[in-house]
Amino acid sequence: MSELISFTGATILAGDELRVTTGQALLIQSGRIVALEAPLPSVRQVDLSGRLLCPMFIDAHTHVGDTGAKELGVGLPLEKVVVPPDGLKHRFLQSVRGTAGHINMMRHGLLEMLHNGIIALADFREQGLAGVRALRQAATDLPLRVLALGRMAEGASADEIEAEAHALLQEADGLGIRDVEAYPEDVLKRLRAAYPHKIFAAHAAEDEASEVRSRRETGRGQPARLLDWQPDFLVHLVHASAEELMRLAEAGTFAVACPRCNGLLGAGQPRLAQWARSGLSFALGTDNVMFNSPDMLREMDFASRLARGREQDAAALEPRRLLQAATLNGARALHLEKELGSLAPGKEASFIAFDLHSPNLRYQQDVISALVHRATPADIADIYVKGEAWAAED
Repeated sequence: MSELISFTGATILAGDELRVTTGQALLIQSGRIVALEAPLPSVRQVDLSGRLLCPMFIDAHTHVGDTGAKELGVGLPLEKVVVPPDGLKHRFLQSVRGTAGHINMMRHGLLEMLHNGIIALADFREQGLAGVRALRQAATDLPLRVLALGRMAEGASADEIEAEAHALLQEADGLGIRDVEAYPEDVLKRLRAAYPHKIFAAHAAEDEASEVRSRRETGRGQPARLLDWQPDFLVHLVHASAEELMRLAEAGTFAVACPRCNGLLGAGQPRLAQWARSGLSFALGTDNVMFNSPDMLREMDFASRLARGREQDAAALEPRRLLQAATLNGARALHLEKELGSLAPGKEASFIAFDLHSPNLRYQQDVISALVHRATPADIADIYVKGEAWAAED
């Protein structure tokens, strides 16, 4: 049995509720949290005085494959950048497909995530089974939970799509679907039934034109149609109606917001305060690396200011809810909540140690608000993965 270690002296955001706790210690053994209790002088001590311990972040929606295309396409509308087969992103992916250079680009993106305190992510990985395998190779030996949500080629016959999906789902963690129109609905229903333990997720109501077209042609918006095959979570929901949000909440389907990317692409913005009022459980994602740094601190800050400004209400969305969206709710959306998302007994001891003496965080009066609205990666003193300090690669 490995030794017990007591991490002492820090302010700790404890449990699922992110309780601000002082005078307690994290007791860790074999990379897991044993207890949160008074310091034990009989075990090895690690003094983290002046630090704030926060669970590592969960990036619930990203595209690591386009790491090598940073800033490519800024200023172009969504359909010219991310819609296959001729979108700028897809032309870039085709140009680097199968190369060692692309593996290195993705690895750089994953390392950037770790540096920013992200421990797990759901990647909507393009390029079929080869794309999933390339992402796995990029993540080799990194202490990240990389959930590869693959996708099949679009435009093929239903039989070809279904056959590719079965091969893909032998290795991928699930499917990350671009659009409700991408594949036949009956195929998705059969796949969902055949793979109940895989993660099924999709983009939905990201741009207004697609949502309007869906309603005109089918009588239902994209989120309502996607609910027919019981997805685990839907991403964006920028133009989802209040009724659709209620239906998602009633179904227990998670939502994932990526407001920075929505803004840069001119797609609109999610009504996060409305999401909260509807009872919808939501997480945060940083979306395409080509447009956004994989930085959950920036995502929380932007989301908070956006919600308050849109509602013209300074109390529209409390900071704690956004920090939970970046941690525990992300873990729940990805079915990782038994391992990650909060600092609680039995869970993995993976946490960020923020420096409360940094110029940016010194004199703060509310540590949770400070993390959401003020902290940057420069305020991270150390990152601990399974109780061990993580050092970045050169």
